[in-house]
Amino acid sequence: MIMSVNYLEITDPTYRTSWKKRNQPGFVLVEPKQYWRIPIREPGWKPLPCCLTTRFKNMADEFRAMKVHKDDVWLASYPKSGTTWSQEMIWLICNNLDYEEARKKLLFMRFPFVEINGIADLPGGMDFFKLAQQMPSPRFIKTHLPVGLLPDQIWTVKPKLVYVYRTTKSVIVSYYHHSVTLSNYKGTLEEFTRSFMRDLQMYSPYHEHVIEYHKISQLDNVLLLNYEDMKKVSVKHSFQDLVSVVKRTCVFFNKSYTDEQIAELCNHLSFESMQNNPSVNAQEMVDMLLAQSDRLDERENEDRRFIRKGKVDGWKADLTQELADEIDDWTRSKVKSEKYQKLFL
Repeated sequence: MIMSVNYLEITDPTYRTSWKKRNQPGFVLVEPKQYWRIPIREPGWKPLPCCLTTRFKNMADEFRAMKVHKDDVWLASYPKSGTTWSQEMIWLICNNLDYEEARKKLLFMRFPFVEINGIADLPGGMDFFKLAQQMPSPRFIKTHLPVGLLPDQIWTVKPKLVYVYRTTKSVIVSYYHHSVTLSNYKGTLEEFTRSFMRDLQMYSPYHEHVIEYHKISQLDNVLLLNYEDMKKVSVKHSFQDLVSVVKRTCVFFNKSYTDEQIAELCNHLSFESMQNNPSVNAQEMVDMLLAQSDRLDERENEDRRFIRKGKVDGWKADLTQELADEIDDWTRSKVKSEKYQKLFL
């Protein structure tokens, strides 16, 4: 198979001297060789290399050549942007609100993370790339990869593609705690943040990830969702106001439900319900990883949960004002367009 990507060594001196101490995987920058099928027609546009683990080399070309089905449903996001929430919502909307089946079957089996074998070593020989390929139609597939590394057939077959995004500071703090919980990251929040601002956390560069999906949002088969919109307080309901997001998603998938059914779905998708739902909260996986790293004593720490706090502006409890201002300044320096700045600030 002809190589579809280039691999670039990371030369950043801080990364090279600290990645083992921080217990990070070895990273490499992955750059697509061809991207002419991607419907971004700006003069001089070129996808930037994406920071991934060296394990991705084992599946990159096979993934880029993956067969895509017209009735596939793909969900893309930068990590910690509301992905799990969106997966559960989309799966239920598309499966006639079958709560019984959703309770019986774990979300990661109903809606597999397709490239996870290319970034992490999984127990028991689990192969989610193979699982996704062998699933009966319609397949529900999650990815964190940027536009430039999606399978080539995404652009010719044109399945439904949903992208969910979240503001920068919330992503950073949530991603840090996620990395500590699942990967036993040993750096500080400030160290994580500064690596993030050098585009050296997995799936970075972050701004380009979000902006490039927005640049294809004019396509009929693409839907954009915003995490903060899902969390706006509703006057009518005791739960957070998912109603408008749910209704927009229903229209996108040509599904129609009564107001009572939508209210029931929103209640199912409330933060408290999701955090306590064993089919989506990944608590068994978290416990296993904590045990493997001799950290079971941290099990009751709310920061050691897969679904952690779910608050808009929850970053304020973790970031100093000085570091928060640095993040905003970094965004303004990288994103000159006011149209796109508002996605992050």
